[in-house]
Amino acid sequence: MTALPTARQVRGRLREARRARRTASLGDMLTDAYIFALFIGMYGWALIHESRDYLNAPATADSDPAERYWIAVAAVLAVAGFAWHALRTVGPIVVSPAAQTWLISTPVDRRAFLLPRFTALGTCLAVGVGALASAAALAGRAGGSGVAWAALAGAAC
Repeated sequence: MTALPTARQVRGRLREARRARRTASLGDMLTDAYIFALFIGMYGWALIHESRDYLNAPATADSDPAERYWIAVAAVLAVAGFAWHALRTVGPIVVSPAAQTWLISTPVDRRAFLLPRFTALGTCLAVGVGALASAAALAGRAGGSGVAWAALAGAAC
């Protein structure tokens, strides 16, 4: 009788199969990384710059600071909702038809197979939303403790 493969063995075989069929070169990968970094920098700078302009506008200069903080809370919640949608799209909560047919239906331990990917995606999500909350607090010119509390709230969200 043949022993069932472990989830680690299945992931290793999948990595080997993907490497054997990879057609992208190092230049393609570096180009993709450059474009991704360029878009993050460009849109990040625009978001921070426009947020500061909005928060320092004459119409908002005399407003209650609590109103500005609620805008930041709403922005963080909206991004957390988008991040949850992205996690469902690429994460182990929803699997592709091929993975469902060939992997999930096999007698491999599903928890051991899906847990590393779920943990990595959840960690990236918490760090990303925490960083966004910190950026929102910095745009609102919060103090050091305000930025820390914003990062903690964003990561917890």
